[in-house]
Amino acid sequence: MAYEDYKTFQRVQVFGTQPGQLVSVTSAYDAARFVLEQWPDQAGPKHLMAREILLKCLEGNCSAAVARVAFIEAAREAGIYMEAEPLRTAYTGKPDPKWGKRRIKV
Repeated sequence: MAYEDYKTFQRVQVFGTQPGQLVSVTSAYDAARFVLEQWPDQAGPKHLMAREILLKCLEGNCSAAVARVAFIEAAREAGIYMEAEPLRTAYTGKPDPKWGKRRIKV
C-alpha cells in the first residue's frame, strides 16, 4: 500500500483501550483500523456511519477530510474523543520580527 493510499489528515486523539492511553490517528487507514479493532463495545449510529465512510475513503470514493469528520463524530458519540489544544509556537526569547516595524504611507 502506497503512502497516498493511507489518506492522511490532521491528527485526531482518542482514548485507547488502556486507562489514560491516548491514541493519535493521522489517516483514514489508521482510523479504520481503530474503528474495526479497538472500538469500545457500544456501537451507535455514528459509529456504523463512520465505518462505512472510512472504508469508502480507502476505496477512493470520498475525501480524507470527510472521513476525519465522521471519525470524530463517532468518537464523540462513544465518549472517547480528546479535544486537541491549539498548538502554540515555542517561546525563543527573541522579539517577534514584526514588532517595531512601522508602515509609512506615501
